[in-house]
Amino acid sequence: MNEVWHDAYAMHGECGEMDFDPSFAQMPMLEQLGRIIDSAEVEDVVPAHKYNPVKSVVTDDGHEIAVHAKEAKVIRNMILDVPAKHRLDALKLIQTTEGLTKILNQVRI
Repeated sequence: MNEVWHDAYAMHGECGEMDFDPSFAQMPMLEQLGRIIDSAEVEDVVPAHKYNPVKSVVTDDGHEIAVHAKEAKVIRNMILDVPAKHRLDALKLIQTTEGLTKILNQVRI
């Protein structure tokens, strides 16, 4: 099966969101990292009793891994800096526990 990543902005001229093929077992990691980042950014504007921060991601092999918002930003930026022709490989890497752990270990140094 061919797996495709494309920039929807380039294809559709609208939002610039990234579409992923459905081969990932879990939500795409880039989206999960984005949710962590977003939840950290609204902390000051959401009432404390309603604030439910996202602090972890789930890899395709089923492991839940804690990720801080600062780490999520660094990883997301690293992935977005990868040339488009190699980005799917990078996304596949962080979609697994082993790959995400390797990246987190580099980020946490």
